[in-house]
Amino acid sequence: MAQQSKRSAILQVACKLVRERGASQLTLDAVAKEAGVSKGGLLYHFPTKEALVQAALDDFLNRFDSSTEEEASRNTKLNNQWAQAYLIQTFEINKEDLEMSFGILAAASSNPVLLEPMRQRYVEWQSRMAAECKDPVEATVARLAADGLFYCELFGFAPLEDGLRKDVLSYLLDMVKNRDVRSEGSPSNGAVQV
Repeated sequence: MAQQSKRSAILQVACKLVRERGASQLTLDAVAKEAGVSKGGLLYHFPTKEALVQAALDDFLNRFDSSTEEEASRNTKLNNQWAQAYLIQTFEINKEDLEMSFGILAAASSNPVLLEPMRQRYVEWQSRMAAECKDPVEATVARLAADGLFYCELFGFAPLEDGLRKDVLSYLLDMVKNRDVRSEGSPSNGAVQV
C-alpha cells in the first residue's frame, strides 16, 4: 500500500511540474527532488521519463473508467447506464484530475506514441456508447460534446458557468436515452433527473 501511495504521489508531482514549468522541463531529477525521493527510488517505479508519463496517463484513464463503471452500477436512475455515466463522469471530473490531465497531455505531446493508449480508450468508449444507445449518431454527438467540454475546461477555453453546465448535461443525458423510454413520457425539454 505504501508503494502504491508513493507511486501516486510521484505521478502527481510529475503532472504538477509540467503545469508549473512546462513539458520540456520535466526531468526525472526534478521529479525525484520535488517528490522527496531518491533518484534510485524514482527509477524503481519509473525507469524512464516516458514510463513516468505513460504511467500517469494510464492511471488517469483507469481511474476514469473505474469511476464511470461505479456510476453506472450505482445510479439505477440511469437509462443507458454506461453511456449516461460516461457523460456524468466527464462533466464531474474534479479539479485535481483536470490538472493532472493537463500535465499528462502536455508531457505526452512531445512523444505522440505515448498517446496511443488514450486513442485506444476513446475507440472503446465510442464503440460502447454507439452500441448501447438506440441512435449511434445522437450517442456520438453527446460523447463529442462531453469530450469538448472536458477539453475546454482543461485549457480554460470559455468554461461553462454552473447553471448552463447542468442544463447541457441534462440535455446530453436525454440524447442518449432509449427512444422507447423517451416516447413513454420523458420530458421533451431535456430535463432529466439524475
